[in-house]
Amino acid sequence: MKLWTYKTLKQDLTRRNQHSAIWRIALPMLLSNMTVPLVGLVDSAVMGHLPEPFYLAAVGLGAALFTFIVWTMGFLRMITTGLVAQAYGAGDHVAIRQWLFLSSLLGLSVALLTLLLNPWLIELILWWIEGSPEVESSVLTYWNTRIWGLPFSLLNAVMIGWFLGMQTARIPFWMLLIINLLNVVLDLYFVLGLGMTVEGVALASVIAEAIGFAFGAYHVVRLLAKYPVAEKFKLAWHKLKRLLSLNGDLLIRTLALELVFFTIHARGAELGDEVMAINAILLNFLLLIANGLDGFANAVEALVGKAIGRNNWRDFRSSVNVGGLWSLLVSVLFALVFWLFIEEFIGLITTIDSVVEASEPYHLYIIFMALVSVWSFWLDGVFIGASQISAMRNSMLIAVIVGFVPLYFLTKSFGNHGLWWAFYAFMLLRALSSVLFLKIGIRAGAYITLDSEPLQDRS
Repeated sequence: MKLWTYKTLKQDLTRRNQHSAIWRIALPMLLSNMTVPLVGLVDSAVMGHLPEPFYLAAVGLGAALFTFIVWTMGFLRMITTGLVAQAYGAGDHVAIRQWLFLSSLLGLSVALLTLLLNPWLIELILWWIEGSPEVESSVLTYWNTRIWGLPFSLLNAVMIGWFLGMQTARIPFWMLLIINLLNVVLDLYFVLGLGMTVEGVALASVIAEAIGFAFGAYHVVRLLAKYPVAEKFKLAWHKLKRLLSLNGDLLIRTLALELVFFTIHARGAELGDEVMAINAILLNFLLLIANGLDGFANAVEALVGKAIGRNNWRDFRSSVNVGGLWSLLVSVLFALVFWLFIEEFIGLITTIDSVVEASEPYHLYIIFMALVSVWSFWLDGVFIGASQISAMRNSMLIAVIVGFVPLYFLTKSFGNHGLWWAFYAFMLLRALSSVLFLKIGIRAGAYITLDSEPLQDRS
């Protein structure tokens, strides 16, 4: 079974129904995902228009710290999507409910544990970050408010993953739109209207996440009513064991990724508040790119999982290839837009002349970021849909250990530029290793259905 030959690509890319299936999920997720970095950009913009740069640096760092926990628990969205999509493809209504319950239970447990450990987490934050006293104080103010929204954030991730696995992107679209647009409105109200600073930005996020949770929970109940089951609900401990096993692989992968992002923030703090603010801007643009490309990764996840559940190799292959085509085309569009308007985008975020001037040498890093990162985003979608999380873990570890870490230390004398060179090496190696592991997995028959029967080539 081969993914990439002239014949298979021609067959797959001319399947109009596959293009429609990709866009049916990708378009609403792309539009809603784009509102996620909008929140970060507005956060940065309202802080960037305050007189001191440490507000901008503190919000960027505080949001990164909170995102660390949410991304560490990324399996609540990603693994749920793959497992539910496979159950949906197999027509297993019981498993559809069990995966939702188990992921929600795990998310609530993590949120409660985090809240209990918060005093010690604060000490860890202060140990990790060596910024100015103003930055440290503002980060803690942000954190102690934002942390109360963690239960809603994790449960929202579960519901979004579950809806995608159920092959519907409409409800996640509205969830994310409500959460992020409301977040923006409350940001502006609390900071510009009430005169709050970092605590206003954090409070806006908590309120928006809570309202988004209420909206999503209502639609979960409605959708479940369409998939009734006759038998009594069972907890299915073996499924919990599988969920935890997959989470272990994804946890390692996510911690490795977060190590890279935290290194960027921490190194920026060492180089001064101005450099730290520049890196916060660049990472916001990266988040914008990632969320745009994730729309197609989300579509690949859902369709790959469904194809595996139905034991259909042809659908699996075309989901991978058509999703990859559109991911590449959109990445080219991102590069073009940033090439034309990068100065205007930075001007919208901050009016601090020193930050704007110092950011000019970094424009090329953002212009080409989409082209270098698209490959790993796309292939992560394949691995998630197939529940092949070990492949994601291995490619990430190779990229960090072989790419980022050595180049980071070798280029330290080049300051912040060396940091971004190391990041580029990390993304390139992550893409190459992902392709390698995908090919190895297909040859080994790793992409299998829930009952462990190998996919059949029905092309």
